[in-house]
Amino acid sequence: MAGFKTAKAFREKLPKWPENRLSWYEAGYSMPHPGHVEIIARTTGTSTCWIMFGLGPIRSGERDLQAVRHQNLVFLYRQTEAEGSEAIAELLLASRLKAAQLADHIDNPFKHIGERLARNIEKASDRPVKWLDEQHIESDGLCGSFPDDLRELMTIYSEMNSKSRQLLIALARTMSEHV
Repeated sequence: MAGFKTAKAFREKLPKWPENRLSWYEAGYSMPHPGHVEIIARTTGTSTCWIMFGLGPIRSGERDLQAVRHQNLVFLYRQTEAEGSEAIAELLLASRLKAAQLADHIDNPFKHIGERLARNIEKASDRPVKWLDEQHIESDGLCGSFPDDLRELMTIYSEMNSKSRQLLIALARTMSEHV
C-alpha cells in the first residue's frame, strides 16, 4: 500500500484516524473529505488528483460500481429537478420508475442499481450507454473544491485514451522542467 508493508503501518502515519476509515474509502462506502485526500497524498507522496481520478480504484468491485452509479443518479436527478416537475415526470416515465422507487435510489446509496435500470436511466436522460457507470468530473462533489483550470485539465485527461494521457503527462513534465 503506497510503499507501506501493511495497512497498519500506513495508518500509524495518519493523525488519529479510526482503524476502518481507509476501508470505508476503499470499499466505496464513503468519499473522503478533500482535507483527508490531501493528508493521504502527503503521507504517501502521491498526487491528490491521482488518488481521486486515477485509472481505477484501489480495490475494484461491485460496490465501487454501485457508488459511482448512485453518485451519477443523484447528479442527474438534481439536474432534472432544477428543470422543474415536468422534467422529473418525463424522467420517471422514460426510465420506467415510480416516484417512490426513484426516491429510494436517491436516498439510499446502498440500494442496488442494476444493469437494466442503469441503461433505462441513461436513455431517459439522453446519456450514452455506460455513462452511469463512469466517474464524471462534473458529478463529483470533491471536484467542486478544485480551481476551474484544474477541473478543466482533469476533464480533458479523463476523456483521453491511455496513449494520449501518457503524452499529456510527458508534455507536463517537460514543461515543468523548463519553467
